[in-house]
Amino acid sequence: MMLETESPRRRPGVLAAATAGLRVEGLLIGWGFALNLAWEFGQTPLYGDSGNGLRYLLSTRIHCAVGDVLILLGAFWLTALLFRTRRWPMTKGWAAAAIFFAAGLAFTIWSEWLNTTLRGAWEYRPQMPQIGGIGLAPLAQWLVLPPVLVTILRRRALAAGLREPPARSQRQIGSRR
Repeated sequence: MMLETESPRRRPGVLAAATAGLRVEGLLIGWGFALNLAWEFGQTPLYGDSGNGLRYLLSTRIHCAVGDVLILLGAFWLTALLFRTRRWPMTKGWAAAAIFFAAGLAFTIWSEWLNTTLRGAWEYRPQMPQIGGIGLAPLAQWLVLPPVLVTILRRRALAAGLREPPARSQRQIGSRR
């Protein structure tokens, strides 16, 4: 039985695993938003709307950073589903991280193509380098930021004690002391 003063990370069982997983996702959301918002503002001169007013740029860049966080979460959950743990950044190595990177990059390529070519939702300025009609800045964003985020997640989560629980066979099931 857990006392109210006990730390949730020391609590065995399903609730502790869910709480730890949510803390990892909280770190992903917080750091992901901050890094993507900085990136979105940094690449502003490469987009056609860069001459619009400050209020417009603030709202659209925040909107884009929120969208980036949703992409991160989708890629995170896909990776968690494939590796059967939401703590994959700390426990599954760079193979899981590669799935995370690839999922985010694939969605970004599709989204940039859809929104610049088909929908015309945004456009690149001539200064934007492109590869196959896709802007290099958003591609670089998804090649640079996810590895940085996985490194941050590993360091922060492990420092907070969010480690994979021992395998079921290693636990003392049903023992009473």
